[in-house]
Amino acid sequence: MLQSIIDVWPDCAKRFDSMALENHITDQLVLSLQRDPQSRKNWLVVPQLKLLDEDLAGDVVTKGFIDFVIYFDLIQENYIAYECKRLNVNFDSGFESLADKYVDKGLMRYVSAQYAQGMPFGVMVGYVLDNDVQAALEAVKSQIQKKKGKLFCFDNLPTSDLPTLSFTFRFSSTHIRKYAVIEVQHLLLPLTPGDLIE
Repeated sequence: MLQSIIDVWPDCAKRFDSMALENHITDQLVLSLQRDPQSRKNWLVVPQLKLLDEDLAGDVVTKGFIDFVIYFDLIQENYIAYECKRLNVNFDSGFESLADKYVDKGLMRYVSAQYAQGMPFGVMVGYVLDNDVQAALEAVKSQIQKKKGKLFCFDNLPTSDLPTLSFTFRFSSTHIRKYAVIEVQHLLLPLTPGDLIE
C-alpha cells in the first residue's frame, strides 16, 4: 500500500493548496487510490469508516470515524486503519505545526484502542502543507517524546526511523494497550513532492 500512496500522491497533491482541509485532502487521496489499477487489484480502500459500538443499555453508538481503511480480504475485522492529520499549516492568524493535534487527536486514537482495536498495526499520515517535512518530523517526534508516558510508549526511545522512500519520511512508534501492543507507522507527505525528489 505504501508504494501505491507514493505513486498517486504527486498528482493527488496538485489538486489542493496549503490551506486545504484534512477531509478534502484525504478524500482526494482515497479517490486516487481507488482509481489506481495496482491499488484496485490488491485491496479495497474505504473512506470514513464509521465505527459502531454498544452502550451499557445495548443501544448502538458511534465510536468514531477512521479516515480510511484498507481491506485485504472479505473479513470485516481484517483492515489497516489510516488516520490523517495536517502539519505545518500557515493560518491567517499565523503558523502552527499542529504536531500536538497529530498526537493528541490522531495517534492517541490508536493508543486508546478507539481505532484498530484488536489489531497489531495502524498508520498515521501527516500532510505537510508547508513542504518542510524535516521540521514536521522533528515536531511530531518531539511531541511523542514529551508525551511518551501518556502514549504508553513501549520503551524510552519512543520512535524508530524507517527507510525513507522517494519523497516520504517515515518512522514507527510502539504502544502498550490494555491487552496487546500496537505498532503505528507514521508517513509524512509533502504538499509538493516534486520539489523533494532528486
